[in-house]
Amino acid sequence: MKAFASDLDRTLIYSKKMIEAYGADDGYQLIETLDGREISFISEKTKQNLRKIHQEMYFIPVTTRTTEQYNRITFFQEEVIPEYAITTNGACILKNGQPLADWSNFIENQLQSCMSIRDMLAEIAELPESRLAERTRTAHDYFVYLILRDEGVREVSHSDLQAWAADRGWQASLQGRKLYFIPKPLHKWRAVDYLKQELKLDQIYTAGDSLLDYSLITHADKGISPLHGEVLQYDPNLNVTTHSGMKAADDITDYIVNLCVPKVKEKSNHILG
Repeated sequence: MKAFASDLDRTLIYSKKMIEAYGADDGYQLIETLDGREISFISEKTKQNLRKIHQEMYFIPVTTRTTEQYNRITFFQEEVIPEYAITTNGACILKNGQPLADWSNFIENQLQSCMSIRDMLAEIAELPESRLAERTRTAHDYFVYLILRDEGVREVSHSDLQAWAADRGWQASLQGRKLYFIPKPLHKWRAVDYLKQELKLDQIYTAGDSLLDYSLITHADKGISPLHGEVLQYDPNLNVTTHSGMKAADDITDYIVNLCVPKVKEKSNHILG
């Protein structure tokens, strides 16, 4: 059995800001709102491809979003409904919408090896980057992210922050205006690999755009980054799409369909004699 385990934001689904930056074909659908605001969109082509993929193999969304944020995406609640999903950057594995207790217990034990989120919040507050933030948020007491002002993004030294976080057993990643600080035990591939063993999967194909997706991309049988992916600044030799933005999602899902979905054979008019 095969699986396609993919990041969501900036990989398969896109904000209006990303669509304005990179363009998109006319056919796309709103799939997430929050307090009346339009949040995320998906292309019609990607929708069609995900339906085909979902019919032939496991489709596993893998996201840094919390479970509540993931559940806001109507397409994955009403149209293509994955049996498994990984949220909170690997801290939670959902089966039919419910967390797997064994995995949650494993993660809680692993988090004992790094600085606590309480101490990390105190130290983050002393960073110059905190003065560039509009808001600071936590995700279920698992990790922290700052929402930076637009002008603040340009002032962030990503490499310095990565080294600072690593000294504390954490990792740092800048995605758009969001600056994430995440404990090292939380990474997407570890959760995907757990499902690989549990479900006895033969092959796993993956996609992702950020540094937090690096292990997801590199440990898979085939991993892909969108052309606009932040992760390419870290490793420019990754497999990459032809297009940026929403069209990159079409490239990724076209590739998976062509690779893994059986072609429908045309009926022959030849009469055997």
